[in-house]
Amino acid sequence: MSQHLSALHAAGLVTRSRSGRHVLYRNTEVGAALLRAARGG
Repeated sequence: MSQHLSALHAAGLVTRSRSGRHVLYRNTEVGAALLRAARGG
C-alpha cells in the first residue's frame, strides 16, 4: 500500500504529513478533480 501512496504523492495527487508514527495522506485539488471526473461528476 505504501508504494501506491508514494506513487500518488510523486504524481502530486496526494500530500502527506507525519503524526507521530503515522503518515497521513490527503487529496490535493488535482487529485480531488480527477476523482470527481472518474465518478462522472
